[in-house]
Amino acid sequence: MSGVEPAAVIALVEALTSASERLAGISGRLEAARVHDEAFGKLIDAAKVRDAYHKRLPATEHNLGEARAVIEHLLTEFTADAPLAQTPSCPADAS
Repeated sequence: MSGVEPAAVIALVEALTSASERLAGISGRLEAARVHDEAFGKLIDAAKVRDAYHKRLPATEHNLGEARAVIEHLLTEFTADAPLAQTPSCPADAS
């Protein structure tokens, strides 16, 4: 990319990669921390709370997936540039 410092692009790519990994971790933690229907039994308005939980959880998972897809798209766009991959400070060259 003309006029753009490679270090700035590399920093962006690293930040996007980190964000994608964190979002993947959140999805895993949500799955591991599911609340079973019996857990709502003694709460005030338990049925309303349970229904809201079951309604919002899939939307939350969907939103996390969409956010990760956007990040992955940006990563593809920023890492597809061959000259960037050849930058000496690029983490891909460290291997």
